[in-house]
Amino acid sequence: MKHDVSKRIVATIAHTPIGNLSRCLITALSAVFSVSMTSGQQLPKALLLTGNGNMPELQENYPPWVHEFQNDQVIEILDGIVDIDSTAELSDLNAENLTQYDVLISNSLFLAPDADGLDAIHDFVANGKSFLTLHCGILSFLNWEKYEEFIGGIFIGGPSAEPKTFRVHTANHEFWGYPYSFRASRPHPISLSVGDFDITDELYFFQPSTPDIDVIARAENHPVMWWRPFKRGKIMSLTLGHDATAKSNPGYQELLKNGVRWLTGYPLIYQMAIPPISNRTLQYERFLTSPTASILAGGGVSVHRIENPSTLFKLGKRNGEHLDLALDGDTGTARFTVAIQNEKGLVTEKEMVLQVVEDGSGNIAAYYGNSIDGSAAENESGLLGPRNIIDGDLTTRWSSKPGAEASLTLDLRKTYPLTKINILWEASYAAAYNIMLSADGKNWYSGHQTTIGSGALETIVMPRPMQARFIRLDMKQRATGKVGYSIYELEVFQ
Repeated sequence: MKHDVSKRIVATIAHTPIGNLSRCLITALSAVFSVSMTSGQQLPKALLLTGNGNMPELQENYPPWVHEFQNDQVIEILDGIVDIDSTAELSDLNAENLTQYDVLISNSLFLAPDADGLDAIHDFVANGKSFLTLHCGILSFLNWEKYEEFIGGIFIGGPSAEPKTFRVHTANHEFWGYPYSFRASRPHPISLSVGDFDITDELYFFQPSTPDIDVIARAENHPVMWWRPFKRGKIMSLTLGHDATAKSNPGYQELLKNGVRWLTGYPLIYQMAIPPISNRTLQYERFLTSPTASILAGGGVSVHRIENPSTLFKLGKRNGEHLDLALDGDTGTARFTVAIQNEKGLVTEKEMVLQVVEDGSGNIAAYYGNSIDGSAAENESGLLGPRNIIDGDLTTRWSSKPGAEASLTLDLRKTYPLTKINILWEASYAAAYNIMLSADGKNWYSGHQTTIGSGALETIVMPRPMQARFIRLDMKQRATGKVGYSIYELEVFQ
């Protein structure tokens, strides 16, 4: 086993199988994760198990596949998060050696440890440690009769190279957001910390054999990252990352980094879709709070450090819990970094780009601080909630419960002279609707009404600037054959 990371093992076997709009289209946000540790803090330890059991001679019961693992790339991605030892020696899978590690990472193919080695892996996880398979790692240990029980399912097909490039959805929205009676519908911390992304890769197909599995990410409606509890420990699989190009994808790297963070007890930070910040006010209290900006992962979390730009805005900590934002009145974009620390002393930081815009410019509806509510959404998952129509993301939408009428009310937080409103409908558009305006939310007047709504993108141009803080969309008649209403985006301009 190599304990010196400068002597990392590199598998150089060629792969020859027989048979590759982000969630946030918000201009306000880009995010890169990194980790910093308090002085003298020891990193969690990982053992990276690699190698091809089909080499140098093909195994009789396995397909004649070999693989290139890009171990150096994996180690580089996880640099600063875990202290990694790597090995291709199955003799290192013994209870005494594994005791020193927090997570065992299988970046391998067709490895077949002996009974003692398999027992050591079982006990390692059962006693509270973590096990992570990367890509074809789900196809090791196939000589273990309890492997399906251990990992929670079986490989059933692949690799699939069609489509070559696909969207990875980091969410657990099974059944279009409708809950199963036997499985809790809850967002996983890793899903919340990584945005959707596109990747050129190949897909493996996995069939779970237990409902006790949480899907973290999907592609082409297949799980590509999931985890399950096993006795006192955790088992996780990430089937993406076929080659060096896939492993260079920022989305893949964030999934891997945050997966290992979560398995080893780091706090995680949300993939926050921060809208444009208007300078209509120079003070935004409770802009971020630690409960909002982070997800607890093994203890309480506090703000550890804030790095602000020299000008444009300052993010400050108040009472050790709330983060307030102060603008200096100028507009533009600048980066800031928030670092959070949990009770274990593990620190995660996130860098973001915040955009400050001149009040009244661009799409007013998308400004930070605006709110929208109204008729109930089709389900309670959040996948189809009204907030989606002012998030600047044309891939998200609000969908109403079935019914003849529905209504939504947008609060712009101050009165603006409005000149244009865009409504981007999904297929379930309103054939008849009214747009009502108000300065106080009590006294309303008509801004527009129609009985010949056409769906798709409808642009309403006001005959003159109309003063309003509140905009209410009253949907009166459904499109033919539709059971309700659905909108991708509502845009408002002065």
